[in-house]
Amino acid sequence: MEIRLLEAFLAVADELHFGRAARRLGIAQPPLSQRVQRLERELDVRLFDRNRHGVSLTPAGTEILDHARRVVAGADHITRLAHGIRSGDSGTLRIGAVGSAFYQALPQLLAPSREQLPHLTLTVREMETPQQLDALLTAELDVGLVRPPARRGLRSRTVWQEPLVVALPSPHPLASATAVTVNDLAGEPLVLFPRASGPGYWDQLDALLRQAGIALEPAAEADHVTTMLGLVALGAGLGLVPASAQVLQLAGVRFRPLTPRTELPLAAVINPDTLTPAVDRFLSTLPAEPVRPEGPA
Repeated sequence: MEIRLLEAFLAVADELHFGRAARRLGIAQPPLSQRVQRLERELDVRLFDRNRHGVSLTPAGTEILDHARRVVAGADHITRLAHGIRSGDSGTLRIGAVGSAFYQALPQLLAPSREQLPHLTLTVREMETPQQLDALLTAELDVGLVRPPARRGLRSRTVWQEPLVVALPSPHPLASATAVTVNDLAGEPLVLFPRASGPGYWDQLDALLRQAGIALEPAAEADHVTTMLGLVALGAGLGLVPASAQVLQLAGVRFRPLTPRTELPLAAVINPDTLTPAVDRFLSTLPAEPVRPEGPA
């Protein structure tokens, strides 16, 4: 059944006049009559009573009317949806993000897309960087928000940078200091992410500590910031975390700036081989330069 036949039926049902219905559809009256007659033949029911007094719906036409409206509205919705998918304005975008991005970065980075692309559905999953990169290569994700570097073949752009801070147990002597220097970390037990979960984070800290002559030998490892801070509260060691982790405010944990200021980047990564209009539109809403939120110096 053609949608245009149902549209002809609805126009006549609304106007109860073939001439006005034809003008509404922008066609001549004979083709309109032919469409209605064809629909009646396909349905094997009479939809209208026609006489010298005018046009009225038959009981069958009245019964079918609401169903016809829903079908035409559904077809219009599908047409608009397809147009939106072609243009990138609608559809579903699968986004991965490291856990620490949820504290501050994600709400700010995703706000413009939610405002500018209200019909684009964003599904966000917490995933560590290596898992995101794997998912991008297998087309299970559309966009990853990871700690760089990305892998060869993927396209990456830094969209967020925030300073690292030191998380200390409340009784620790350095908890009362204005800031903690890299040299202060010498001999201190450290609680860190395992390199397998965050190679970019690990390698950045390794380079930073090596410059101060300190070997990166963590006393404990944790896959999530909350677990890391829990271990810090228990006295297992000092943690090095993004400044946005301070929103957690765990009992028994104090945060102090790390000097010299060391920034941890967050990058938006895509697979150019699976690029879609929706990915392009989403990327256009992200900042051209990395956002540097207010944080400890």
